This record gives sequence, C-alpha cells and structure tokens, in this order.
Amino acid sequence: MHMTESKIVDLETRMAFLEDTVDALNKQVYQQAKQLSEFQQAMHNLTRHMKQVQSDIEEFKPDNEIPPHY
Repeated sequence: MHMTESKIVDLETRMAFLEDTVDALNKQVYQQAKQLSEFQQAMHNLTRHMKQVQSDIEEFKPDNEIPPHY
C-alpha cells in the first residue's frame, strides 16, 4: 500500500468513527431533550398542584373564620 492510500484509509477510518460518535451524541441529545420536556411537564403539574393546595389552605385559615360570638 502506498503512503497516500494508507493516509486515505486512515482518514476514512477516522471519518467513520466520527460519524458513529456524532450519531451517538445525537441520540443522547434527543433522549435528554425528551427527558427535559418530561421534567418541565412534571414541574408544571407540581406548580399547579402547589398553587391549588396553597389556595385551599388560604380558605381554611383561622384568620378567615368568623369567631363564634359574631
């Protein structure tokens, strides 16, 4: 094999490795984006639930109750 052919084979090998690496990274980014979206939805649901709980607590605070002698 000539030196030039050897360099071409080496470059092709490196390029194939880089393509595999890029593919693996793309898959990882996709999974992380999906997970982030799920976390954002869960956070939205928790925030909504906490606001509802806070509202329910406000309704039942003793400060809002009229004393029995009124």
